[in-house]
Amino acid sequence: MLFDELDREVFSGGQVIFKSGDAGDCAYLIEEGEVEVLVVKQGGEHRIRSIGKGELFGEVSLIDYEPRTATVRAIERTVLVPIPRKVMEQLLEKSDPVLRHLLLVILERFRRRNDGSVPEISATIPPEQAKRRGIVKGEATQKLSLAHGMKRALSHDEFQLYYQPICELADGCVAGFEALIRWHHPTDGPLQPDDFLWIAEQTGLIHEICLWTLERACRDWHTLRGFSDYKTPFVSVNLSPSQLSNGMLVEDVKTIIAAQNMNPAELKLELTEKVMVDQPEVAAKIMQNLIDLGCSIALDDYGAGHSGLRHLQRYPLGTIKIDCAFVEQILSSAQSLEIVRSSVALGHSLGMSVVAEGVESEGVRAKLLEMKCDFGQGWYFGRPATLQELVIRYAKS
Repeated sequence: MLFDELDREVFSGGQVIFKSGDAGDCAYLIEEGEVEVLVVKQGGEHRIRSIGKGELFGEVSLIDYEPRTATVRAIERTVLVPIPRKVMEQLLEKSDPVLRHLLLVILERFRRRNDGSVPEISATIPPEQAKRRGIVKGEATQKLSLAHGMKRALSHDEFQLYYQPICELADGCVAGFEALIRWHHPTDGPLQPDDFLWIAEQTGLIHEICLWTLERACRDWHTLRGFSDYKTPFVSVNLSPSQLSNGMLVEDVKTIIAAQNMNPAELKLELTEKVMVDQPEVAAKIMQNLIDLGCSIALDDYGAGHSGLRHLQRYPLGTIKIDCAFVEQILSSAQSLEIVRSSVALGHSLGMSVVAEGVESEGVRAKLLEMKCDFGQGWYFGRPATLQELVIRYAKS
């Protein structure tokens, strides 16, 4: 799609595309034809190779800002797709920071002089470009460090689960708990999920972390269950987007609940809208298999995405959790109030239970109860706490 949007340039046989010493502000993809690469040796031009259809040339100067080191000339009628530096920089900005950093390192090594020296970046690259390289290197280093740290964290018990109660709005009875992972990093201190799970997704570590979370939550459930008088108590565990494309997920869940001697009906698996947008057919099949196993499925952050209604129609959901961004404003925003009210009514009409996230005051709880919302989750009912903290909390109540 990108190349389709770029203009073409046509060169006739013998026409020079660029000369040695010219500014290197553009690379070229050969769409048709053939070119030759020439260098000056012993007072004359010597052909060192030819390049044909589908190949790229002139790309190194896009990054290193050095002048051209060779002359390129069309051998026959040749159609080129020019790729200006601006386009390359836009692509690099959108790419993964580790890949960007590796590319820059490779190019720096490629630029080494014959005598082995490396030109200073500041001498060949504008200051803003040098600064951007430094930022990319920092992002890459941080990402690699966190990815390595997560593998260590799994084996050194640095992850810990916190549990937040989900309560009946009518009487405040604890119906269940949501498991929330935290990382107690040895040098950076406590890290929230948003600080590291995105890296786990990109590096593939998310599968191991999610299985660790599921196993730990099911293990802790025997204690947590004692804090609830609800007729069908539950513990909610979040699944990542990549989990619903993993054919082993159902078997993994089955193995874990069997090992922990847990009733599968007391395990609720939470999914965000993004999970189902990516691979809807695969997601629907795996979700149904989890339900056949006895588990239930909840749609988290309902209303925050763009396809909530379609998900309610397409997937076998038992619960919707209304995003806190709407719940928190129901006393001050008529629009948020109506969004929450209609979401509760819709959920009930489809036979689903409804959880309101972000309940932080008695006024919000009362208004939700007036709408006949089933459950609430938020600081009003309790902040996330470790299992040990919950044991102390509920022993006093």
